[in-house]
Amino acid sequence: MTDSSQPGDGERSRRIPVPGAVTIRCREDGPLVVELPAEGGLGLRVTDHLGHEFPLPTHKRAVALCRCGLSGSRPFCDGSHKTGGFRAADIAPRAP
Repeated sequence: MTDSSQPGDGERSRRIPVPGAVTIRCREDGPLVVELPAEGGLGLRVTDHLGHEFPLPTHKRAVALCRCGLSGSRPFCDGSHKTGGFRAADIAPRAP
């Protein structure tokens, strides 16, 4: 018998998004996707190790950051992980 209040083996608990929060989503076998809140008010800057800023698209609320190391447009994802054999299926710990 299982406790129906607990997630099953194939399920992950999801936390309710906090309004106005930036979300960083780990895509399975893909990039880190940084999502800005729809309400605005928050800016996003991506800098190199010297503090120089990379230009970002102004019309998007999300940006994909490479984590496979194969992108020709690092630090941004260009989809190279799809043909490069990159694997990563990071799973967040379940909420208590």
